[in-house]
Amino acid sequence: MSATHYRKKDATREQIVKAAIEVFGRKSYLEASISEIAQKADVAEGTIYQHFKNKEDLLFYIPNERTNAFCDGLELHLQGIQDARNKLAKFAWYYLYFFKTNPDYARIAMLELRVNKNFQKTNGYRLFRGWLKTLRDIIEQGQQEGSVRNDMDPVIIQELLLGTLEHYVTRWLLKDESWDLLEFREQTIELIMNGIKPASVEEPRTVVTAKKVSSASDLYS
Repeated sequence: MSATHYRKKDATREQIVKAAIEVFGRKSYLEASISEIAQKADVAEGTIYQHFKNKEDLLFYIPNERTNAFCDGLELHLQGIQDARNKLAKFAWYYLYFFKTNPDYARIAMLELRVNKNFQKTNGYRLFRGWLKTLRDIIEQGQQEGSVRNDMDPVIIQELLLGTLEHYVTRWLLKDESWDLLEFREQTIELIMNGIKPASVEEPRTVVTAKKVSSASDLYS
């Protein structure tokens, strides 16, 4: 087959995936249908089955596209930053920024994929978690520099950081994105950084106003 044929096939797949992100992002996986995705992508239903086995296969393919975008953006934002603590702070900011600016994908990643056992067996999951090596390398750099506590396994620190950020994004989604995901980024990043710093490292404290505390409490109301 010609190169033109393959380019057209790839473009059609991208068109389908883009439509699937929008449909899955606005409805739950169970409520969404292949026919809706086909309509949104402006293709026949049969065309979707030429690229994907079924609806689940399509859902699990989505991270292939968005993970590349996340990694490219992360690499760009980390350029020029030398020390590990500033890299980690930038990572935390970018993580929140990425999901704020990709709310449909955020709903898919946090509310559908992250809790799906079948997804954890797919190549999409390996891609989804592939950027963790970048985070692990930064943590290990911080431990070598003495800016990140070295009495804990880097994996534990990694999961602490991600667990905090994932919980924050999930609460934002469950509250219908009714507040700015970046509004409390400074407090969130400070909490994370204070939790992983060695006892001898002192950080300037951010003053949290009563207004901000009141707004933050809305997350759990």
